[in-house]
Amino acid sequence: MRESLLIPSLSPSRTPAAILYSTQSSFLLAFFAGPFAIILYSALNSWKLRRPMDALLYLPALALSTAFFVAVQTGYAPLMTVADAIGAGGERILSRALAMALFGVVYLMHRKQYRSAVLFGAKPPAPWIPAIACGALAYGMTWVVLYYAKALSV
Repeated sequence: MRESLLIPSLSPSRTPAAILYSTQSSFLLAFFAGPFAIILYSALNSWKLRRPMDALLYLPALALSTAFFVAVQTGYAPLMTVADAIGAGGERILSRALAMALFGVVYLMHRKQYRSAVLFGAKPPAPWIPAIACGALAYGMTWVVLYYAKALSV
C-alpha cells in the first residue's frame, strides 16, 4: 500500500477564505452613516481579505468625501445650486447619494467574494460592533472636516 495516498493533498497551513460582512449591513451603513462610514467598513472587509492594494481606491474616495464636505461647509456655488434645486435637506440627500455611489463601487470591488459566500452558503459574521464603530468614527471624521472647513473659511 502506498503511504503517499493517505496524506492529505491540501496543506493544513492554508487559512480558510475570509467571510465578508453582509451587503445589507454595508448598504444600511452607507445610507444612514454616510460616505466616511462605508469607506471605513469596506476597508475592514479588504483587510479581512488581505488586499492592501485596495487602499489605492480608498484614498481617492476619502479625498472625494472630504472635498464634498468642505464644499458644503464653504458654500461652493455649483454644489449649493444643486442642493437648493433639490430642496430642504439637499446637502443631506447629496451626502447619501455620494455614500450610495461609494457603496456601489465597493460592492463591485468585492462582488466575487460576496457571490462565493452566497454560493457556498457561508453565514456572514455579525456586523453590529464593526458597523457601530465605523459609524462613530465616521461621525467624528465628518465633524472634524466640517469644523476645520468652517475655521478655514472664516
